[in-house]
Amino acid sequence: MIAELLHYVFIFPLEQVLEVVLHNILKVIPSYGVSIILLSLVVNLFLLKIFLYTDKKAQQEADLKEKLDKRIKSWKSMYKRAKLYAFTQALYRQHKYHPIYALRSLGGLMLQIPFFIAMIHLIENAEYLQNVSFLWIDDLSKPDSIMLFGFSIHILPLLMSAFTLINVFYSSKELGARVQGSLIALLFLVLLYNMPSALVLYWTCNMGFALLKAVLSVRGSRLLAKMPEL
Repeated sequence: MIAELLHYVFIFPLEQVLEVVLHNILKVIPSYGVSIILLSLVVNLFLLKIFLYTDKKAQQEADLKEKLDKRIKSWKSMYKRAKLYAFTQALYRQHKYHPIYALRSLGGLMLQIPFFIAMIHLIENAEYLQNVSFLWIDDLSKPDSIMLFGFSIHILPLLMSAFTLINVFYSSKELGARVQGSLIALLFLVLLYNMPSALVLYWTCNMGFALLKAVLSVRGSRLLAKMPEL
């Protein structure tokens, strides 16, 4: 009952909006594949300001954690177990930090989940995608497949996972964040491997745009760091 209510309050309106945007793009560019890519771009541009804010907060938390970890590491040679734990908790309280704040790095992904769920419902009901081809994809309503060494391989989910992993390892040097990101990439690979290629194309583009945003953000930060102070 609650799940159905949440669906009609949040997901269903979002699904309708996405479908309207998709069909308006189709009026300009009559290609379902290209239109899905552009729909992903529109969603990312719509959420860009929030993405930048969550990225900024996540980076601040990562910088603070790195600073605190250095302090804790220096204590390990002097304090053990309960005393080290007590000092660590006091340090966290002093700086108003909690380890759960590391989940803020998932803020961008969490913002995308309602759109992702809405796209699942949209594509499930999109009979117009049946038998529609795009690039190597024979049917956007089915998983994409190519024959490689006698096996049927779905390329889009692998490409999606590659974008995700590159983004994870490019954006963070922290082991915990890389492990967390790798597990999420594996989870989405398993979930989407046999899903309709239209949905996987949408999410692959999201991961590609996320990687592009990360590259531009890091390069922008490096450029600002090199600029002389006025």
